[in-house]
This record gives sequence, structure tokens and C-alpha cells, in this order.
Amino acid sequence: MTEFSQGPALWQAIAALIIFVAAYICILIEKWDRMYTALGGAILMLLLGIVPIGKALTTYANWHVLLFLVSLFVIAGLFQKTGLIAFAASKIIRVFRLQPFTILIGLSVLAAVSSALLNALLAIAVIVPILLKTTKMMKLSPVPFLISVLLSANLGGAATLMGNWSNRLIGAAEHITTGEMLIKIGPLVILMLAIVYLTMWFLYGRKMIIPETYKREVLSLQPETYLTEDRVQFIGGSAIAGATLLAFLLQGILGWQASYIAAGGAIALIALNYQDLIQLFKKRDYRSFWSGVLETQGLFVLGLFIMVGGLTYAGISGFIAVRGLELSQGSMSFLSMLLLWLTGFGSSVVDYVPYTAAMIPVVDHIGTEMKSFSQASIQPLWWSIIIGTAIGSGVTLFGSISSMYAAALAEQEGGGLNPRNYFMIAGPISLVLFIVATIYFKLFLL
Repeated sequence: MTEFSQGPALWQAIAALIIFVAAYICILIEKWDRMYTALGGAILMLLLGIVPIGKALTTYANWHVLLFLVSLFVIAGLFQKTGLIAFAASKIIRVFRLQPFTILIGLSVLAAVSSALLNALLAIAVIVPILLKTTKMMKLSPVPFLISVLLSANLGGAATLMGNWSNRLIGAAEHITTGEMLIKIGPLVILMLAIVYLTMWFLYGRKMIIPETYKREVLSLQPETYLTEDRVQFIGGSAIAGATLLAFLLQGILGWQASYIAAGGAIALIALNYQDLIQLFKKRDYRSFWSGVLETQGLFVLGLFIMVGGLTYAGISGFIAVRGLELSQGSMSFLSMLLLWLTGFGSSVVDYVPYTAAMIPVVDHIGTEMKSFSQASIQPLWWSIIIGTAIGSGVTLFGSISSMYAAALAEQEGGGLNPRNYFMIAGPISLVLFIVATIYFKLFLL
């Protein structure tokens, strides 16, 4: 491993892998708070010198992503005070006439389209709060809805250049156009979404039954009653959230960082609710303040970024990729299939953004090496990474920031979504998707 390492000795690279696997298992079994587990693993890597602290905090800790994530939590939490989310949830129930599976499909398709046009995290930030309110009103478990929406968001984002962040990184590095992606990847994405929805119908379609007593209770509710009576809160909160969303939509024209847009919206909403903040400090309720910090999941993601950085700095991902080139003996078909499955596995255990960033120079290196004995295009390798990350990031709740964000929102609402019950459903579905993608690659992309 050391021949691809940027600094750590062999024992440190092995230690990085052991620490990450141990932390990941602890997060899965939920024996301890995952934030302390992730931070503990990150601190251990720093103490052992696996990754320099300067590089961990400047290169691997993506502060823009962290600021974006925390700001969205603040916006989602404070915006709920307007009552618009509960209002929208009750309207959805009435429009679809209390047909749970129809609501599931509607929200899932919305998540897929929103992810393709904007990005998965923004789509999840808007849809999941509505989803949680809707299922709560219908007295149904939100878990099937969340699984379907998360898989849809991850898959839908693969269809366009602006969808998933990995697509943006690859597009910027290799000058791939949105048109190319739609033609090459679009049909596969539609096929995989259809498989997800058919599977969800098979597993849950006939089980989603709302008792008659709950139906009468829900239908008796008036959506308007959920709106806050505080006009300043309603108008101000709606205006700030609307302006923030508009800024996201015009981000390409404005040239602003998404993290700064989200932070601006969060600060404006905090200023609107300044009295609550003053009361919190007057009461010296630091425990509630610390609880709020934990709920943002910012420290958990920071620890995860540093641990992933330790793996990258140790050269483990590079080692696997180059050994894959040797194993393929220059066969583009075999290498594409291998990269598809390896990327899927890698994206299922770590966030796909740093994984993709680490793989781009590796694939470039493979392309340079292959030119010496073959004129084959390496474009199928980029398709392998894009599809591998789209499917792999949906296997577990740790494969993407959007999934972790949705899990944290569900935890706040007592939604019952945890890494175990998510993986039990999403894992087998993703395995089927990988098989379908492999066949699609063989027929159309190689």
C-alpha cells in the first residue's frame, strides 16, 4: 500500500483501514452515539499520524459541505414554525385522497426530478419534512417513504451534469456535457427507478392501509389551521425561505457558493427568531443548545470526512484502482465492470463526494497508462463511477450527505429510520440495480 501512499507507513495505512471499519460497525450497531464514534475515529487517526491535522482540516474536511448541511438544518427547523410544511402535507393527503402508495410514488418522482435539476441534498431538504408530516398525519411509518425517496434522489441525480456532486466533479474534469449524460445514462436511470417502485409496491403496496377512524380524523382537519397566527413569523419566514430557494435556482447566474446562500438564509431566519435565542441564553440552557448542535450532524460529518481523508491519504483507494488495472490486463470491458462494482461498494461505506474526488486522478492515470498500448476510450470508466456512486450511495445511510441529512431529520421526528432497517431493504434493491446496470453497460455503453 505504501507505494501509492502520500506519506503514512504501511502500518498506518492498515491502522486507518481498521479504525474506519471498526467505527463503521459501531455506527451500524448503534451502541454509542454516532457523532462520538466518528469523532473518536477521526481523533485516533490524527493521533497516530495517519493523516496530518493540517491536511485533515484543509483538504479532507469540506467546510463548504459542512456549512451547507448545518445551515439547511437551521432553515428546516425554523421554517417549520410558519406551518407551511404541515399545510403542504395535509394538502397532499387531500389531493391523493389518502392513497398512501400514490403519495409515496408522487414524492419519490418529485425527489428524482428535483435531484436531476438541482441536487439531491436540496431536494431532500424540501421533501423529507413534508414526508414526515404527511406520514405522521396518516399514522403510518415513514420508513418505506424515506427509503423510496432517498433511492429516487440518488438515482435521479445521476441523469444530468448538475444532479449529483460527483457528476459535477467529473464533468468539470473531463468536459462531459449534460446532453451526453442524458443520452447515455438517462434510460438506465428511468429503468432503475421503475425497478425501485415495483419493488416498493411488492413489499409495501398492500400493507399501507389507513384505519377508517384515522381517515375520518385526518379528513376532518383543515389545512389552514396549521398555519401560524404570527403574521411576522409567517410572512418573514416564507419570504426568507423563498428568497433562499430562488438564490439556489439562480446559483449558476449569480455565481455564489451554495453554502453561502444556505448560511445567509439560516442567519436571516435566526435573526427573525432572535427572541427565542435570547431566552435560551437568559435561562443558560446550555444543554438544549448543545442538543441542537448535535442534531445538525455537523460534527458527525466532520469526523466522517477526516476518517475518509485518512483512507485517501493512506493510498488505499489508489492501491485498489491500480491493482484493478493490472487484473484487467487492459480490457476496458472488464475494467469498467470492476470499477462499477468497486465504486458501488466504496460509495456505500463512505460519502461519494470525497470518493469521486479521489478516483478522478486514478482514472486519469489509468487512461494515460492505457494509451501506451491501446487507443480505447476511457469514457466507460466515467460512466462506471457515475452509476456506481448513484447506486452505491443508496445502499446505506452513510453513502451520501443527503441520506445522512434525511436520517437526522427522521430521528428528530422519531421516524424510526436507522442504518439497520434501511439497509435491510435498500441493500437487496441496490444489488438488483447493480445487476441491471451491468447488463445495460454490456449492451449499450461498452
